[in-house]
Amino acid sequence: MATGITETDVWTAADALLLEGARPTIERVRQKIGRGSPNTVSPYLETWFRSLGARIKDPGAFAAPAATPDPVAQAAAHFWEVALAEARAQQEQAHRGRWEELAREEEQLASDAEQLQQREAQLAHREQDLQETLRVATSQLAAAEDRLQAAEQQLRQRDELLKRNQLQLEDARSATQAALAESEKIRAQHAQALEATETRHTAHERRWLNELDSERSAVKRLQARLDEAQAASQQQAAQARKALELEQDQRRQAEQDAQTARAEIQAQQLRQQADQAAANAALAAAREREHSLEARLAAAELRAAESLAQLKGKDEQLGELTRHLMSLARSETAAGQGSAEDPQL
Repeated sequence: MATGITETDVWTAADALLLEGARPTIERVRQKIGRGSPNTVSPYLETWFRSLGARIKDPGAFAAPAATPDPVAQAAAHFWEVALAEARAQQEQAHRGRWEELAREEEQLASDAEQLQQREAQLAHREQDLQETLRVATSQLAAAEDRLQAAEQQLRQRDELLKRNQLQLEDARSATQAALAESEKIRAQHAQALEATETRHTAHERRWLNELDSERSAVKRLQARLDEAQAASQQQAAQARKALELEQDQRRQAEQDAQTARAEIQAQQLRQQADQAAANAALAAAREREHSLEARLAAAELRAAESLAQLKGKDEQLGELTRHLMSLARSETAAGQGSAEDPQL
C-alpha cells in the first residue's frame, strides 16, 4: 500500500541504492523501503533524478566523506550528466522512431483493413449477383424443361396422328382391294353372261347384241368407277405419305429444338460453375491478404518487444556507468586520504 510513503523515504532509498552501485528504479526503491505502490514512488523518484545533478555537486549530499576532492566530484557529476543526457537522447530518439514506425504501420493496417472491408463488400455484392444469376438460370432451366415437355407432348400427339393416318391408309388400301375384288367378280359375271348369250338362239342375236352393248356400257362404267377408286386410293396414299413426311420433319425439328435447349442449359450450368469458381478464388485471395496482415502485425509486435529489450539494456549500461563512477569517486577519496596522512608520519 502507498500509505505512509513520503518523498524523504523515496530519496533516502534512492541514495542508498546509488551508494551501493545499483541504479535506482521504482521496483528497487519499493524493495528498499519495504512498501509503497509504483504510482506513489514514481513521481518522487522522478524528482530525485531531476535534482541528482545538483546534489552530485554537493559533497555532503550523500553523507560521503568530507575529504572527497572537488575535481573528482565535478568529474563524476559531469560524467553522470553526460551519460544521463546521452541515454535520454538515445531513448527519446529510439522511442520517436519507433512511434513513427508504429504510426506508419497503423496507417497501413487501417488502409489494408479498409481495402479488405471494401473487398468483402464487393464479394458480398458479387455473391448476391451470383445468387440472382442462379435464380434466373433456375427459372430459365424450368422454362426450358417446360418447353421440352411441351415438345415431347407434341411429338406424342404427332405420333398418334401418324398412327391414325397409317390406319386410314390401311383402310384405303383395304377399300381398294375390295373394289378390285368386286371388279373381278363383275368381270367374271360378265364372262358368264357372254357365254350364256352365245348359247342362245340366233333369233335373239339382235337382242343379244343390244344386251351386249348394255353389258359393255356397264363394264365401261364399272371400269371407270374402278379407275376412279384407284385414283382416289393413290391420292389418299400420296396425301398420307406427305403427311407422314411432314410429321417426320416436325419431329426432327422438335428433337433439334430439344437438343438446343439441353445445350443452352449445359452452357448456363458451366457459366454458373465458372462464376462460382471466380468468387471462391476472390474469397481465398481476401483470406490470404488477411493472414498477411496478421503476420505483419505480429512482426510489428515482435519489433516493439525487441525495442523494449534494447531500452532495458541501455538502463543496465547506465547503472553500470553509475557504479563505475562511484567506484572512481571512492578510489579518488581513498587516495586523497592517503596523501593527507603522509605529512603526519
